[in-house]
Amino acid sequence: MKTTASFLGPVNQLPAEGSDFSPSGSSEMEVCASMFAESNLWFDVSIDGVTLVANPQDTEVFQLFTLEASENSAAVTPAWTDSAYEISLQGLFPDTAPFETLTDASEPEDFVRRFLEVLSSSLKGSGLDTEGSTLPLIRWQHGEDRNSAQVQLLGLLLADDKQFEEFCRTNSGEFGFIFEDAEVQAHGAREVLTALALLGITLGSATQAEAGLFKLSPKKNMRIQQVSYQSAVNKTKAPVQAQGSGWMDVHQDAYINQHLLDAGKSGGEKRIVVDISKQRAYLLIDGQIAIDTAVSTARSGKYTPRGEFKITERVKTGKTSTIYGCSLPFWQRLDDSPVGMHVGDLPGYPASAGCIRLPYSVAPVIFENTASGVTVEVVDSWSGPAPQATQPMIVAQVVQQ
Repeated sequence: MKTTASFLGPVNQLPAEGSDFSPSGSSEMEVCASMFAESNLWFDVSIDGVTLVANPQDTEVFQLFTLEASENSAAVTPAWTDSAYEISLQGLFPDTAPFETLTDASEPEDFVRRFLEVLSSSLKGSGLDTEGSTLPLIRWQHGEDRNSAQVQLLGLLLADDKQFEEFCRTNSGEFGFIFEDAEVQAHGAREVLTALALLGITLGSATQAEAGLFKLSPKKNMRIQQVSYQSAVNKTKAPVQAQGSGWMDVHQDAYINQHLLDAGKSGGEKRIVVDISKQRAYLLIDGQIAIDTAVSTARSGKYTPRGEFKITERVKTGKTSTIYGCSLPFWQRLDDSPVGMHVGDLPGYPASAGCIRLPYSVAPVIFENTASGVTVEVVDSWSGPAPQATQPMIVAQVVQQ
């Protein structure tokens, strides 16, 4: 796969690091769509305007990435950059005026096109530091009343007109574009391709039985509404960080009671408690704390599940995340979920995509002293026994990878 474009993807819509999902598709846009196929960024579009089905007050973080093909296989992985934006999606539709011109006689395609017009126009004036065009990638379906549409936002394609025209030529039949007969007849296909940069790309619409480069149908003329809503887009810290040459642990304060660990090798009940509020994890042997360590759990916009779980999979080395492009040493999966404990950066605050990150200096010790079937309890807050300070202990130090 030739990498020719960049994407802005809603990273909080991705699964946790331990997911076995691998992006797939024969084109860059299909790969991007597969990554965010489970996105819950759905919009109801009607003559009353646009409403984000999820909490309209929320903002969504979009991070810049490209797609890289492996030299040894057909696998494609995202390469994340340090550019990210916090976008108020509802704020990109500040009023209902553009949709009030639609009527009961309008078809769902009309609503989808108007959605794309307003969204693309708002993004154009929003302050995104991008060159060329920003094209929404969407899927859509008819509303239940057949006089509205439901639109799923999958990401934003960043491409200049030449790149976009190449995409259209090489992916004929894969995507549907909503255009009027009159527009194609008046301007020709080449000019329409360029004009598409003002709208967007629809993937997998429910009405695309006649899939082709264009979906042509007689529609009334719809003038693009130029909307500027600067405050809807703001730069923010990129939540997905590229893996460096070592592992970060700003705490370096782990407590390890070697006496308890040695005693536990011959028996004893073991369990792990993860305290979300304190960002600490504890390995207990017969109710006493053998290890007390800092952790990093889910960042804002993601979630580490609470409850009682069992360790079901253990991989000392070789486990990697195909989505986030990082290795997950000393991996221990919780039940059958994509969430687990593994080595990761501990920057001093919750920063993961849902997993429980452990310090590189402590994860091997926990791995050595646990096994499949050990209980892991994740709670909002925990008040347990204090570490036995009179017992032999080691203060773990960061070890570079």
